[in-house]
Amino acid sequence: MTYRETMDWIQQIGKSGIILGLDRMEELLNRLGRPEQDLKMIHVAGTNGKGSVCTFIAAILEAAGYKVGRYISPTLYDYRERIQINGIYIEPEALAEGMSEIREICEAMAAEGMEAPTVFEVETALGFWYFKKNGCDFVVLETGMGGRLDSTNAAAHPILSVITSISMDHMAQLGNTLSEIAFEKAGILKPGTPAVIGPQKPEAMAVLLEQCREKHISPEVGDWNRLTVKERRLFEARQIFDYKQYKNLTIHLGGTYQVENACIAIEAVEALKLENPMRTAIIQGLSRAKWPGRFQCLSREPLIFIDGAHNADGAAALRESVEAYFPEQRKILIMGVFADKDYRAILEEMHSVSKTLISFTPENIRGLDSAELKNAARPYFEQVIDAKTAGNALDIAKKQAKSGDVIIIFGSLSTISTFCDIL
Repeated sequence: MTYRETMDWIQQIGKSGIILGLDRMEELLNRLGRPEQDLKMIHVAGTNGKGSVCTFIAAILEAAGYKVGRYISPTLYDYRERIQINGIYIEPEALAEGMSEIREICEAMAAEGMEAPTVFEVETALGFWYFKKNGCDFVVLETGMGGRLDSTNAAAHPILSVITSISMDHMAQLGNTLSEIAFEKAGILKPGTPAVIGPQKPEAMAVLLEQCREKHISPEVGDWNRLTVKERRLFEARQIFDYKQYKNLTIHLGGTYQVENACIAIEAVEALKLENPMRTAIIQGLSRAKWPGRFQCLSREPLIFIDGAHNADGAAALRESVEAYFPEQRKILIMGVFADKDYRAILEEMHSVSKTLISFTPENIRGLDSAELKNAARPYFEQVIDAKTAGNALDIAKKQAKSGDVIIIFGSLSTISTFCDIL
C-alpha cells in the first residue's frame, strides 16, 4: 500500500471501535513473528499522568544515550506521533510497509473465519514491528485503556511495570468502582517483574498492593513526603524541586501535577537498575522533556491555557494548577467533552474557579452535544453559553475577556490540536 492507501485502510478498520480482549492480538502477533519478545518494554498504565510519565522516562533514557521507542495514545497533532523513536515519528514509508504486512495477516485471519483485529491492535502490532526493526534499546509502552485486556498487554514480559494515578474513567469498559478499575490497571503487573506505583487513593492502592503480593512483586511507591517544590514560574513553564536525594531538579512542563509525574519517572528509571550512571541523565532528561497540551500556554494576549483534563481527577489537578497560578484573576472556561465521560463530575470540580463556562461540541463522533453540556452546566455556573463550535467558543471568550483575565480550555485531549490550529 502507499501511505495514502494505508491511511484510508486505517480509517476503514477504525469504524469497529474499541473491543477489549487479547485473542485477536495474540493471533496477529503470532503471525507477525512475535516482535515484542525481542524488546525491553517499560509498560505504563493509569488513568491520569501516564503520558507525562512516559515522556519523562523516555527523555531520561534518551539523555543516557539509549535508543528509545515510544508508543503513545492518544496523539494530538499527527497520526504518526503514536510510534516514535527518540522523538522522531515513524516515517510514512515505514508505516505503509509495516501496515501492508499487517493487513495481509488481518485479511488472512478474516478469510479463516477469525475476528479481525481492531485498529488499536493493528497500531500496537505496528509499533512492536517498527521498534524491533530499528533495534530499540528500550520501549516505553503506554496502555490504551485499562491494562488487563488492553492490546499492549500482549507484551507478556516487560522489564518494568508502572502504574500512575487511578480514578473513575471508562466505567462502561473497566468497572463502576475504583477497586474494579484498579484491578484492570493491575493487569499489566507480571509475576516477579519490578513495578513502580504512584500514590493512589486507599481503595485503589489496596487492590494494587494485593495484586503485587499475589504476583510476588515488591513495588516501589512514590513518596510525596520526600518531595519539595522550590519554585514555579508560569510563562517559562519552569518548576524546580527536590525529590529524595535529587536536588534542584527542573522540568519545563506547566501544571502543578507534573512534578509528581516526574518523580514517578525517577522511581521507574531507578527501578531499572541500569549500569550507566543515571544521575546526570535524570537531571538532563527531566529538563529536556516536552509534552504539549498539559496546562500549556497558547496565548499571552489574551492569556489562554489549554489542558487535556477529561475526567474528575484530571479536572481536580487542573483546578489546583489554576488556583495556584491565578488566585486573583477572573477565569473564563471553555469546555468540550466526549459523551461517554462523567462530565458532571468534571463540572463539579471546575465550577469553583469561574462563574462563566462556554460549551462546544468536539469534532469527534464521541463528542457530547454542546447544548446538552450547557444544560448540565447550568446548576454550576452563573453564565453558561452554548457556542456550538470550538472556533465560536474562542471568539466569545476573547470578546468577554478583559485585561488580566484568563481563558482556560479543557475537557478532551482530542480538541487540543483544534485550538492550536485556530490560534
